[in-house]
Amino acid sequence: GAAGADTVLQIERLSHRFGARSVLYDLNLSIRRGEIVALVGPSGCGKSTLLRAILGTHPPTEGRVLCNGRPVTGPGRDRGIVYQRYTLYPHMTALHNVMFGLMLADCGLLDRLARPFRFAALRKAHREKAMEALKLVSLEHAADLYPSELSGGMMQRVAIAQALVMEPEILLLDEPFASLDEATREGLQQLLLRLYQPN
Repeated sequence: GAAGADTVLQIERLSHRFGARSVLYDLNLSIRRGEIVALVGPSGCGKSTLLRAILGTHPPTEGRVLCNGRPVTGPGRDRGIVYQRYTLYPHMTALHNVMFGLMLADCGLLDRLARPFRFAALRKAHREKAMEALKLVSLEHAADLYPSELSGGMMQRVAIAQALVMEPEILLLDEPFASLDEATREGLQQLLLRLYQPN
């Protein structure tokens, strides 16, 4: 159907093929702001492919994805993702892992070299924002720890903070809790519900 004013994500006639193999065919989907949608299906049916099309890293073979009425042509800060496997850099602390996306988005090499004072101010702001994201996932005490010093659940919370610090309107989850124990999984699910459906 047509997208309404509260539609945050619209998928229109989306198909995707890998060579001769079709994994998605003529998919239409409309998601309103505040909705939680789950994709269920067997391995290889195209769930992750659809998430990557929404994220903008793997454009569909046919059809289009719109976020807030604008066509998705690549990755954007309005869409974030948390994967099953953590995407943490082992040589960076938890805090610097969370800061990294902000630094990439806001600071190029030119900023560092040509405008060092602006870069220093941005770095301070990014540090504060990253610490707030770690507080959201109850990891402010682990800000200076490296991934090798964190448990699996803690690393997944850092990965969630990496996504949250960018303040995405749409948060995609590609089975990020599959390898965690039941108590940790439930705690992280409750956290995300509180953050994205506060009322």
